[in-house]
Amino acid sequence: MTKNNFEIIYTPIGGAGQIGMNLYLYGYRKPNKEINWLMVDCGIGFADEFYPGIDIMVPDIDFLQNRNNKLIGIVLTHAHEDHYGAISSLINDKIDVPIFCTKFTAELLKEKISEDYNDMILDMKIVKDNAKFDVGEFNIEFINVAHSIPEPNALKISLGDFNIVHSADWKLDEKPVIDRKTDTKKFEKIGKSGCDVLVCDSTNIFRKDISLTESKVADNLIKAVKKINGLAIVTTFSSNVSRLKSIIDAGIINNRKIILSGRSIKRFVKVAKICGYISKDVHFHEEKDIKKISKSNVLIICTGSQGEGNASLSKIALGRNHLISLCEGDVVLFSSKTIPGNENSIGYLKNKLVELGAEIIDDATQDIHTTGHPSRPELEKLYSLLNPTTVIPMHGELFHLSEHINFAKKNKIKNPIFVKNGDMVRLHPKTPEVIDKTEPSFYLRDGDVFIDPYDQSLKDRRRLQESGVVFVTLILDRNFILYVDPVIELLGVPNSLNQIENTEKYVELIIENAIDSLPNAKKRDESFMQNYLEKTLRSELYSKWGKKPIIKINLTFV
Repeated sequence: MTKNNFEIIYTPIGGAGQIGMNLYLYGYRKPNKEINWLMVDCGIGFADEFYPGIDIMVPDIDFLQNRNNKLIGIVLTHAHEDHYGAISSLINDKIDVPIFCTKFTAELLKEKISEDYNDMILDMKIVKDNAKFDVGEFNIEFINVAHSIPEPNALKISLGDFNIVHSADWKLDEKPVIDRKTDTKKFEKIGKSGCDVLVCDSTNIFRKDISLTESKVADNLIKAVKKINGLAIVTTFSSNVSRLKSIIDAGIINNRKIILSGRSIKRFVKVAKICGYISKDVHFHEEKDIKKISKSNVLIICTGSQGEGNASLSKIALGRNHLISLCEGDVVLFSSKTIPGNENSIGYLKNKLVELGAEIIDDATQDIHTTGHPSRPELEKLYSLLNPTTVIPMHGELFHLSEHINFAKKNKIKNPIFVKNGDMVRLHPKTPEVIDKTEPSFYLRDGDVFIDPYDQSLKDRRRLQESGVVFVTLILDRNFILYVDPVIELLGVPNSLNQIENTEKYVELIIENAIDSLPNAKKRDESFMQNYLEKTLRSELYSKWGKKPIIKINLTFV
C-alpha cells in the first residue's frame, strides 16, 4: 500500500453531539472507487420527552446502501446498550457483515437477540485479548482498557503506516474489581511508533479530579450495607458487572440473601457467570422467597436507577410489586449516576420511596458510585502516552466536544478538530479536515415498529400532551337538523373553563349555533361543513381556555 494513493475518512453517525447512540464509521477509498466502511459500535440512544411514547432511538445508516458505499464489517468495543444495542434492530435489514467482539459481548448479544428475535443468525467473530485482525484494508488491534463492564477495548486502526486510536469508553483505574487495567504500556508503544489521530471519549471533560477506583466503591458498599437494619435494596446500571459483583459481595459479607429483580440484571448476571466474572457458586433467591426470610437478612439488586417507569424499583415504589414492600427502616442505595434528562423521573421515584418510609443513599451522600470515563488528568495522561498529531473528540454533547477541543489546544495538540454527527473528515492524505457532511438521522422504536422522528403520530402526541382532543359525533337528518343530541368526548380538556361551568355543554352549544348559522347550500358540502365546525369550535375554546385542542368531528346523515 503506497503512501498517498488512498483516502481515510471518519464519519460519526451518532455519539458526536449526544450521549448515546454511538456509531462511528472509518472509510477507505481509492481514487474513483466506492468507500469501504468499517463500523465501530452500533448503539441505541434514549429518547427524551420531545418524543412521547418513545424510549429507544437507533441510528439511521441508510446512506450506506447507496452504490458509492460498502459496509465491510462491524467492531464492537464493549457491551453497553449505547454501543451495541442497535445491532438487533438493524441486523438482517441493513447489516449483513461480520461482527467482531469479545466473548462477553458476544454472549450478551446472543441473549439479547434470543429474547426478541429467536430466528436471527449473526456472523460473530470472537476476538481475544490484545488480538490483531484484518477487516478488509483495515488492520485492527484490541487494547485493554478499564471501564464499567467486562472486556472493554480501545482500538488501534491502521492502514499502511497511518495509525488511528479510537479510545471508546475508558478510564484509568489502578484497582478494578474485575477484568483488567488500562494498558498504558500499549498506548505508550503506539505513541512511540506514531499516533496520527486520536478519537477520544469526552464524557467527563469538565471533571478536574481523578475518580474513585471500583475497589474503593466496593469497600464503601460493604460498609453501607452493614449499617442497614431493615431491607437493603441496591439499584445500579445492569451492565456494570463490576458493581454487580461488589453489591453481591457486600450482601454475602453481611450475611444477606441476594435477590435479583429485573430482566436486564438477570441477563447480565447470567452472562457474567458464563464468562467467569461472577462465581457460579453464588446462589440467588427468588422474590417470592422474601416472605420466608427476615428483611434484615435480604439484599435486593434491582433495575430502575434512572427512574424508568417499568423497571423493578419503580414497581416497588408504586406498589405494583406484590411481593416486595417498603417501610420505615428499609434503605435504598442508588449506586449510579443521574443521566442528564432523567432528573425528574429519578426525583419522582425517590419521593415515592421516601413516602413509603425508606431512606435514600446515593453518591451525593456516600461514595457508592464512580464513573467509567476519563477526567481531565486522565486525558492528559493519554495525550502524553500517545502524543497524537490530531485529536477528534467524541462521546459527548456538543458542549462536551467543544470543551474537549479547548482542552486539547491547552495541551499543545497540533490539530484538534471539532466533528459532529454527519461530518465527513478526511484523515489522510494531507492535514485532516472536514470535507463533506451527511444529514444525521435516526429512527424511533414505537412499540414493535420503527418510525422516523418527523412522523405525524409524534406531532399528534405532542399536541395531545399540550392541549388534548375533543371528539364530536353529529347525526343529522336530510334537512341538516340534529337527529339526536351531539355525542361529545373530552380527552385532556378541563371539565370547566373560564366562566364556563360545563365544558361539554359549552361545546354542544357552540356546535348547535354553528350549524344554525350555516346556509343550507354550505351544509350540502360535507367537507366544508366539517372544517367549518372544527375551526369554529377550536377558536371558541381558545377564547375561553387559551389553548387549541385537536378537534375531530364525525358527521353522519340519516
